[in-house]
Amino acid sequence: MSTDLQIRKMTTRDIPAGMRLKDLEGWNQTEKDWMRLLQLESATCFVAVRDGEVCGTVAALRYGRHVGWIGMVLVDPRFRNQGIGKRLLDHGLSYLDSQGVETIKLDATPMGHSLYLSRGFSDEYEIERWDGIAVPQKKTAIQQMEPEDIRRVCDRDARLFGADRSRLLAALWQEAPEFTAVAYSGREVTGYFFGRVGRRAHYLGPWVAAGNSELAGQLLMEFLNRASGERIFVDICMKHPDAKSILERIGFSRQRTLMRMYRGPNKHPGEPSMICSISGPELG
Repeated sequence: MSTDLQIRKMTTRDIPAGMRLKDLEGWNQTEKDWMRLLQLESATCFVAVRDGEVCGTVAALRYGRHVGWIGMVLVDPRFRNQGIGKRLLDHGLSYLDSQGVETIKLDATPMGHSLYLSRGFSDEYEIERWDGIAVPQKKTAIQQMEPEDIRRVCDRDARLFGADRSRLLAALWQEAPEFTAVAYSGREVTGYFFGRVGRRAHYLGPWVAAGNSELAGQLLMEFLNRASGERIFVDICMKHPDAKSILERIGFSRQRTLMRMYRGPNKHPGEPSMICSISGPELG
């Protein structure tokens, strides 16, 4: 490997390069997804540069002190097998360690799984990506999320995810409030979803229904009504007892498998059995 490899912070000027690398992998992120990562106070992205060309990326997010997240580990195919992915991963891990993060997590593809094992990560649970077309469903009574709902949703999410993602969730709501919804029992949040437009498909996640299969189905129907006619990606948590069967019933199909992994004590695992789908492999 050339010794002139440089790893530096990513800037908005690097977004076209990030999009190029992402497109080479066929991933679903948009320019807005990169911009969100660069603008979140709790996120830092890095690029690997060789001979003046961006050849790799990594994103490191902090959800308070409990959980850090590694995502967007990308290397140009022309530069693979040169240790660049390992250096980017180690850089992201070192950054999160320097911030005092207790446990670091990521969602591993089969190709990256052995690398993460070598860096001290352990398997937590499987995630499956499912996709299908949003066919209009029976009308539901579930309402769009409003500004006054955000704090309660974030408080509920922190308990179920295991860490505070309020900055991320607020950003997702601000970008696409029409693809959010919340359900209550009295004043208690019992379910919610966030969605966004992707490069290849609309994305549903997080999609949460706390131990209620009927509510999980109603939330999904509401999202499909709002995204009618669009292709949908959803990454389901295999700890949830009903998400897979709900998607099977509406004709969605499994696309690929990921592995949620962690490094550290994992003292705050949340309640994954309550989470139908994650926020995205780059977000947790």
